[in-house]
Amino acid sequence: MALNGIQIFKMTPKKNCKECGCPTCMAFSMKVAQGAMDISACPHMSQDALDALSEATAPPMKTIKIGVGDNEYSLGGETVLFRHEKTFVSKTRYAVALCTDMDDAAVEAKLAEIPKVDYERIGERMHVELIYVNCGEGADAA
Repeated sequence: MALNGIQIFKMTPKKNCKECGCPTCMAFSMKVAQGAMDISACPHMSQDALDALSEATAPPMKTIKIGVGDNEYSLGGETVLFRHEKTFVSKTRYAVALCTDMDDAAVEAKLAEIPKVDYERIGERMHVELIYVNCGEGADAA
């Protein structure tokens, strides 16, 4: 649920200390409501208010990370559901789905197609970066 500046202001300590970089708690609340500042920038906010506001201002889709090191990708975490509302932050990742029930020839055929999916559009390279393996009914997931 998106909160407006007044709803956020009601939960602030109302000290107008300027430690967050804003002249007043109301200005801080308005920036938080617009997504320009994080609620944790207020050093005097109570933990209960932080918890409530963090949950209310969290993105509708949680961020998940897959991979490790240089191959770690973030998916989700967008603050909007549609691109026309605001630009998406996370890059779109392309994947190939494989199933453990597939025979070797089908798997080899899909893997052979991966290098063919490599395009550059508007300065952005689009290629397969992930492989999703789905365990079939008779497969051992371990």
